[in-house]
Amino acid sequence: MYLRQSNKWNEFLLAEAIENIGLPPRVVSYLRTTARFTITGDVDARNTAQKRQVELTPISDKMLTWLGLLVKNHPMTLFLRVDSIDVADFIKKEVQRTDPEPSEERGERMVNAIGPLLDPGAGYGEGQTLADTKALLKRLKRAVKKAGLSEDFAEKVGTIFNHRIIQNIKSNDGFRSRVRRILIALAVDPYIYEEELKQTDSLRAAARTAQEFLDNPAKEQEKVIHEFPNGYFWYDIRSTHCDFEAKQMGHCGRSDRGSLISLRSGEKRKMKPMVTLEFDGKVLYQIKGKANEPPEEDLWTYVDWFIENMGVEQIQEAHSPMMTYFQEKYPDLMWGNRWAVEADELLDQYEAGIETDSQTDLELDYAADGDDEEVGVSLTHQAYWPILDKVIEEDSDKLVWEITQDAKSLAEETLYPNPNHVRAAVFRRGEQDSRTAMLRIELWWSKTFEPADPEDDESVQRQLHHLTTYLEEMEEIREYLISTEAAPEDAEFDYNGFWEGIEKRLQEYGVFRDVAGEIDAEDERDRDGQMELPLQEVRRPEPDWFSQAALLRERRIIQRWQQIIK
Repeated sequence: MYLRQSNKWNEFLLAEAIENIGLPPRVVSYLRTTARFTITGDVDARNTAQKRQVELTPISDKMLTWLGLLVKNHPMTLFLRVDSIDVADFIKKEVQRTDPEPSEERGERMVNAIGPLLDPGAGYGEGQTLADTKALLKRLKRAVKKAGLSEDFAEKVGTIFNHRIIQNIKSNDGFRSRVRRILIALAVDPYIYEEELKQTDSLRAAARTAQEFLDNPAKEQEKVIHEFPNGYFWYDIRSTHCDFEAKQMGHCGRSDRGSLISLRSGEKRKMKPMVTLEFDGKVLYQIKGKANEPPEEDLWTYVDWFIENMGVEQIQEAHSPMMTYFQEKYPDLMWGNRWAVEADELLDQYEAGIETDSQTDLELDYAADGDDEEVGVSLTHQAYWPILDKVIEEDSDKLVWEITQDAKSLAEETLYPNPNHVRAAVFRRGEQDSRTAMLRIELWWSKTFEPADPEDDESVQRQLHHLTTYLEEMEEIREYLISTEAAPEDAEFDYNGFWEGIEKRLQEYGVFRDVAGEIDAEDERDRDGQMELPLQEVRRPEPDWFSQAALLRERRIIQRWQQIIK
């Protein structure tokens, strides 16, 4: 008669120590060591406990045995066919060592012993569990016996087998990550074992439940502001940021001016946010649904309760049908002007998406930061060219003035939208680069925006459109400035063309230093086996570069007039 395993049998197993459930000793050691490390050294576990204001609790033997049973039956790759081939080769060499004389009998022994280990259908690879390893080890020891080798050698084979098993487990990132998530959850909140984890039937399911717990902190009753009859409740996050709120709602989950308040449903560790508020005790700065959109209309009534019961004096949310509803219902409240709210939201959205680097910087001037309603956008970029050291010792002001005019002219021809400002400066060797003096050209794109009448919807909408267009342009410019690839032929913003144009001007003035060429020449000398010489500037006849600059400027003016005449 077949007897189905009962819950009492499971309880009996859980009462056993993890060492007694049939796991290889090194796997038991790995789990015990990892459990201890979770309490004493795991940074993520410590940070999670600090955020939740709890102490980490040691993992009990009962919990560890339960985890060991899940690990024992978790399918993974434990013993590969290549591992079996290595063991077969080990057996073969031992047979040849103990019986060095070739013979038909020795050959038959090796074939009978090694053949089954090399069978492609022997079950090596994916889908193995630690519960299967006992049968695998028996197969290897049977091969040792068929080869006529000693019990001591069989123990060596068993040691190799266990070593390969633990190696493959430790190199399995997915397995280690699941075990770690479960242990952190147990250490942070031991009650999750009886309430949720114990009911899972696999390591994957347990890790999923643990991750949901780590992502979704348990409901703390003292943070509940008000609970509605249907179970929805206003929840005071008591922080200016919340990763869980951000992940669930699809927005930044951060506040600059007040604390975060969340409308949620669910109990214990199954909370679900639906609306996020930014509130400082008087001013309601934001009312956000999923992905920064206004909340669904069926949720407005919950916001009504908050406005009516939490001392809200002013609302500064962006214009929407929801805001029209609130303005009509609460005419006595103060309402923040639409321009400041929506313009600052636009800046927030683009700031997160506009990437910069060490030579490119973005500055945003928010309406909320100043005394007026003005919003500013400024993108700056610094570009560098190597120049001869002698320029610094001579009249560098002349070069700076001349190259600034060249840069303005080149920017008009190659960079659209054109920069508002262009400025040049020179630096001695060691100030910007240890090898050479440098010329720096700074490019500025900047613009301010402010509606003529912040209360006029048409004026506000027009300025918001201009601001959006300008931010899109700055985003496109930034991509060209930080990219290492050449711009497309039809691009109106040709940064490479601008850079090469400045280099050409410096060459014409006789002040450009070809550092790359000097390095190549130095490398060539090294390859030829010559003695390494100090890098020196190549001495050429001293050009009167300021006179040349004047001639070039005159020539360009004549060329432009000829084009106009044609």
